[in-house]
Amino acid sequence: MRVGLLVANGLVLGVIGWMAAFGGMEVRAAEILPHGSHASVAAVAELDQLEARAGLSPDVATVAALAGAYLDREQPGLATALIEKAAPVVRERPEVAQAYARALFHRGRTREALAVARVASDRCAEVSCSARLVVATSRQVAFFEQVVAAGIDDPQRQPAATRAAYERSAHEVGLVAMR
Repeated sequence: MRVGLLVANGLVLGVIGWMAAFGGMEVRAAEILPHGSHASVAAVAELDQLEARAGLSPDVATVAALAGAYLDREQPGLATALIEKAAPVVRERPEVAQAYARALFHRGRTREALAVARVASDRCAEVSCSARLVVATSRQVAFFEQVVAAGIDDPQRQPAATRAAYERSAHEVGLVAMR
C-alpha cells in the first residue's frame, strides 16, 4: 500500500514537472487587431485623425465623418453619443441627422430612427443638399417606414423581416423616382 502511494505521488510529480518544462496549456490574450494588417493600422490611424479633428473643431463635416466611421466599424453607441453631444446647429444638418438615424436604427430604436430620418429629409428640402444626400435620406425614410410598418423593433433579432422590408422599400423608392 505504501509503495503504491509512493508510485502514484511520483507519477503526479512527474506529470507536473513535464507540463512545467514543456509548456502545458498556453493561453494568449486575444488581439484587437489582426497582427501585421496594414489596412487595420491605417484604419485606426484614420479614425484617430477623425477623432482629433472632431475634438478640435466639431463642425458638420467632422461630426458626420466620425459618426460614419463609427457606424462602419459597427459602433452605433459611439456614433449616437457623438451626435447627441454635438451642438444643436450641427445636429440639425441633414448629413448629421442621416447618420444619427442610422445609428438609432442599429441600436434597435426604429421609431426614433424614422422620425429623425424624416426630419433629415425635410431639412434637405430647405437647405441645399447634394443629390447623393437627397437620395440617401429618401431611401432611408422609405426603408424605416417599411421596418416600422412590419413591426420590427430590433433589426438584429429579425434579419429576414428586415431584409424583406429593405426589398419593399427599394421597390417603393424606385416607383417614386420614376414619376
